[in-house]
Order: sequence, then structure tokens, then C-alpha cells
Amino acid sequence: MAKRDYYEVLGVSKNATKQEIKKAYRKLAKQYHPDKNKSADAEEKFKEIQEAYDVLSDDQKRSAYDQYGFAGTKGFSGGGFSSEASWGDFSEAFGGFGGSLDDLLQGMFGGSFAGFGNSNFKAKSHRGRDLEVSISISFEDAVFGCEKTIKYKRYKTCGGCNGSGSTNKKTKSCSNCNGSGRSVKIQKTIFGSMQMVSTCEVCEGSGQIPDKPCGKCGATGRVLTEDSLTVKIPAGIPDGVTLRFEGRGDVGPLGSESGDLFVNIEVEPSEIFERRGDDIYVDKKIPVYTAVLGGIVEVPTVQGDVKMKVPPGVQSEKVLKLKGKGAPRFRGGGYGDQYVRLIVEIPTKLDKEEKELWEKLRKLKE
Repeated sequence: MAKRDYYEVLGVSKNATKQEIKKAYRKLAKQYHPDKNKSADAEEKFKEIQEAYDVLSDDQKRSAYDQYGFAGTKGFSGGGFSSEASWGDFSEAFGGFGGSLDDLLQGMFGGSFAGFGNSNFKAKSHRGRDLEVSISISFEDAVFGCEKTIKYKRYKTCGGCNGSGSTNKKTKSCSNCNGSGRSVKIQKTIFGSMQMVSTCEVCEGSGQIPDKPCGKCGATGRVLTEDSLTVKIPAGIPDGVTLRFEGRGDVGPLGSESGDLFVNIEVEPSEIFERRGDDIYVDKKIPVYTAVLGGIVEVPTVQGDVKMKVPPGVQSEKVLKLKGKGAPRFRGGGYGDQYVRLIVEIPTKLDKEEKELWEKLRKLKE
């Protein structure tokens, strides 16, 4: 099945902003996450969504994709350049690629070229994958802070081999590369036949393989398990903040470094309050006589009900400030303010006595 355009996968336009791309990704990732979506194709769609976001959220990858399509995200594998082209031409074609010619060739062909004198071979990085989850909290929990326990699946160190991939916790030299971690191939390129050095596909550059492969983890040193984490959410946290937990992502293969866990905070709206930064906004209805004469009214705040003085002759839509009655400041001490918009209620039904009073008032003003 042909790969779909990354913009099509996320359902965004090619002019979409980073924020629009992130918002679309979060929505789709939540919809197709295999832990929640049990349909047969959920896992494949989830991987497709992650791949699209990985490219479009990175400025360099996105630029290369916009210019060259899928080939731009993996490096070019064929011709397309004249043998007389200068290094500047190659660099410009790759969007301002920095580095040596060998660096460019490594990006194009997936290996390094012995013909260009590169002796500094580096094995692949085995760092575990970063993970991302989203949790929803109430408006009040966001204001005052809380603790939430989340459950998610991640790769953890195999207990059968203690992460070594071998039941006797020993390794032996890789027979495929004779312990060098490199495989050497001859490949025809636009520059002629070249000796290419790439990472050994068996040991992935380490030069070592498990002596007695562990059957519990398939000699990878890790197993997929359900994990839990209690997240302490600080008071005053705004909607859309992402918390990072170092080392709580997937464990890398054969006991290598773990990735991180990113927790997206989604704050549910309040039926009463509206939050703008550290400040809180609320509407308060007052009777017409209070608007005319002034008085004391009770106003809800996130810190509890308080009494507020209304000046005489106040107009509807007038906004009054309650200093220090907003949300705790997410960064720094103290509190924001609360702004109260007064809504003057005009009576729609009057009894006989009320009507007579209003008639009397009208005559006085005429």
C-alpha cells in the first residue's frame, strides 16, 4: 500500500502552523492509540500518524519533505546530479546541508565511504523511544494542583536476562561482522564503484551479540509491560502544558539508555469561570436596584465566595477587579486577579405593586 502524504495523514494544509500540526497530531494520536482503539488497523494508523508528526514537527525534516517528498526524509539513493557539479551545488540541493562530503554521502546512501578516507565509524544509537500520553484534569485541579496516576505501556528491562539479551549475561563476537560492528559492501554510485561501510544489521554496530539468547525477550533485553506513574501536577498549570519525565519512556535494547515520557495536560473548561493566564473572569448578575443604588453582592471565586462592593449607578457590562483572587501563578509566587463583569437584570414580569412603583418613578423623572 502506497504511503499517504504526511499532511493528508494529519488532516492539515501545507501552510499549517506548528501549533495546528501539534493539535491535529494530539487529536488523532488519542483517537487511534492502540490502548484505547481496538480496531484491527489502529496500530498501523497510529504509527502512520507518529511518522507524519515526526517529520512535520521538525523544521529541517519538513523543509526536506516539502522539497523532495518522502525521499527528502531518508536521503537520496540514486542519481540526479551531474558528475561536474560542485560541492556548493550539492550543499544547496540539500537545503544548506552543513558538513563534509562524506557526511552528505552518508545521508544519501546510509553508510560511510572508505574511498573518502573516513575511519571514524560510529555505531547506531540505541536510546529508547520517547513516549507521549495525554491526561485530562478539571479546572479546579489545574488551579490548585493535584496528583494523577497514569497507566501506559512501555518497554522495560527484561528480568530473565537483566537487560543483557543473554540468559548467562554474556556476549560473544558477532559472526556477521567479525566483531567490528561494520559491514563492507561494494556499490555502484554516480561517482563509480565505491566501498561502503555501514552498520552491521545483526549486532547494530556493537560488534557483540548475546551468547545464549534469552527466549523471554527475544534477545533484545527488554519486554513490553504496563507501567504506572504518579504525576504531581503543580498549582496554576495552564491548558496545553507538556511535562517531561526523564527516563520514563522505552528502555533501549540490551540495557541501553531509556527515552523520556511526555505528559500533555488538557484542562477541562469550568461552567462558571474563564481563565486567561493567571487571571480569572466571571459574570455576576445583579438586580437593577443594586445597579442604581449600589450595595454589597456575593461573588464566587476559585478561593471561595467573597463579598464585593458595587458602586451606585453602575452600568451593565462594567468590569470590577478583585485583586489577588485569581489562580496561583504557574511560574513565580502570588496569585492573579479576578475580574467580575456585572450583568444588570431587567425584570420581565412585575406584580401590581412593583408596576405601580415603576410608574411612580417614571412620573417623577418626566
